[in-house]
Amino acid sequence: MTETTSQDTLAAPRDISRPVMLIGFQEQANLGLGYLAATLRRVGYRVQVFDFEQERERILAAAKSLDPILIGFSLIFQFYVDRFGALIRYLRDNGVGCHFTIGGHFPSLSYQHTLELLPELDSVVRFEGETTLLEMVDRLSRGRDWRDIAGIAYCSGDQVIATEPRPLVPDLDSLPYPERDACRGTTILGRRAIPMLASRGCIRTCSFCSIHVFYRVAPGKVVRTRKPAKVVEEMRVLHERDGITIFLFQDDDFPVYGVVWQRWAREFVAELHRSGLPGRVIWKINCRADAVDPVLFAEMRDAGLFMVYMGLESGSEEGLTTLHKQITVEQNLRAVATLKELGIMFEFGFMLFDPSTTFESVNDSLDFLRTIVGDGAAPATFCRMIPYDGTP
Repeated sequence: MTETTSQDTLAAPRDISRPVMLIGFQEQANLGLGYLAATLRRVGYRVQVFDFEQERERILAAAKSLDPILIGFSLIFQFYVDRFGALIRYLRDNGVGCHFTIGGHFPSLSYQHTLELLPELDSVVRFEGETTLLEMVDRLSRGRDWRDIAGIAYCSGDQVIATEPRPLVPDLDSLPYPERDACRGTTILGRRAIPMLASRGCIRTCSFCSIHVFYRVAPGKVVRTRKPAKVVEEMRVLHERDGITIFLFQDDDFPVYGVVWQRWAREFVAELHRSGLPGRVIWKINCRADAVDPVLFAEMRDAGLFMVYMGLESGSEEGLTTLHKQITVEQNLRAVATLKELGIMFEFGFMLFDPSTTFESVNDSLDFLRTIVGDGAAPATFCRMIPYDGTP
């Protein structure tokens, strides 16, 4: 998306008489839907956001009452595609005839399979959807054909057509702050927590993860960061207006790795101190173990960093190689030790089994887990792993 294209889309003629419905998971908050809603509302559209887990009868009643021009579905978790299909069929079977579209990692990367599984859809919005969805709604509102819009896929007879991918948003600060009216957020010990984003994209290439594939298939810069001052300003507004005291950054890889991003992180810390937020709010990030620098993280701790999530993934060198982590067991151990020394809590992702697993590697991984959490520093949780479409 060029700046010119973005401005043209914002200034396009439109009929805003009919609203838009957006449906997705809201339990852990859905910033994607928040950004879409804010983008549509900025130009005058009414947008209603619904939790996918609401009773389907309530969603149907809302669709009948609102008569939306479009219903957009946000499929965050590939595992739930069948449940989304059941809701989509239910709405169609009960007379909802407006345009249905869907977005998310799985629909973006596997649009042909998505349209095969969900034939009731009219289109798929691929990759970052703010400008694409706005252009789609504008076309529909004026009764114009939408099939040549960049960044979509749709069925034409027996063929699946994918239009030219739309470039990733180059300037994240050009987007409005995400709407949070449908966001449940989280309450921790009576304190309100809410998700945030400081960046989009990931430069890593872990073999089990579809996120980096998502950002590499679409044209444009893979990783983009917001200006630190803009991030802190959003935090300040949410704190003063809504009483938010815990911010959970959902960046795939918070900008702390390497010279450039460390400079970004230190500017962010400086902006936090200028705002007076340290001592009033705390925040959590996601990052890699090889990004845990003791000096930088001490500075971040003093500005409110209280927890770090790391994808450690394996306690064996073979497992880390198979998962293409490009990191060593020693680096993982060093990161955990550093966070403990700094008094920063941590959570971690881990896969006890992978395609290279042997009895020896299982023992190595269990020894690793005992080393990092045998003191009760964090729980070792075990659940089912699901291979994601679009990954090797």
